[in-house]
Formats: sequence, C-alpha cells, structure tokens
Amino acid sequence: MTTPTAIHELSPRSAAVLIVDDDEYVHGALVAALRGLKVRLLTAHTAEEGEALALANQPVLAIVDVGLPDRNGYQLTADLRCVPSLLGMKVLILTGQSPDQEAAIRCGADGLIGKPFRLHAFLDIVREQLGRDHGEAQVPALARGA
Repeated sequence: MTTPTAIHELSPRSAAVLIVDDDEYVHGALVAALRGLKVRLLTAHTAEEGEALALANQPVLAIVDVGLPDRNGYQLTADLRCVPSLLGMKVLILTGQSPDQEAAIRCGADGLIGKPFRLHAFLDIVREQLGRDHGEAQVPALARGA
C-alpha cells in the first residue's frame, strides 16, 4: 500500500485539497489538472488514509471516489461530516458508476461528478467549491462527458 503524501505544495499557507481514490491513473490526472490552482495536493488510496490526512491537514476540499477498497465514498463523506473540525471542508464525490444524487445529499457531499468528465467542467466545479461560501444545500452534478 502506498503511503499518502503531499504531492505539490506552493507554500505552507496554500489551501489543501485531498484526493481519495485507489486508481493511480485518476490520481495522476487529477493532480495534473489541479496543479494550476495553486493548492497543496494530498493523495490517499483508501478511506482510512483519506480520513487520517483530512484530520491531520484540514483540507478545504476533498475529492472522494465512491469505489474505495475499505469503505465507499458516501460512507467516508458521512464519517468526515461527523468530525467538528472538518465541518467547513467541501466534499466532491467522484464516481464511474451511475451517479446517486440522493446518496450524495444524504452523506453531505457538496457535489457529485460522474466519470468520464471534461477537464474544464471539472475545474469549474472545483473552483466553485474552493470559492463558495458555506451553507448551500443543493448538490451540483456533472453528467458524464458534460
């Protein structure tokens, strides 16, 4: 199992973004896509690693895959929502399965992104989450190939 690490850090004050996905290809693609946003990128391959990184680094955004080996992304999101110090963190659920809008709302996700997705649309959603005020209830969805 790979140890979770910070991938890219512009400065210690950069906001952290956590990517939790067990697929190395997805990690590489998301890291490459997000580098231009000047954030500190953290990666984890399991829900347990992701939860530990979230607690230790207090990211402003987590991008969580549904199909993790030790716990699904909806459950991880719900678990993270129970941690008082992480209440301000935004969570985007990433799925290659049929997106489940109701499950995303129930677990407290801020967005649901279906794979495959267009890079520009993905980055628009990430930028929106990084800049949005807390408290919006609607879960935006990005349809496959949108």
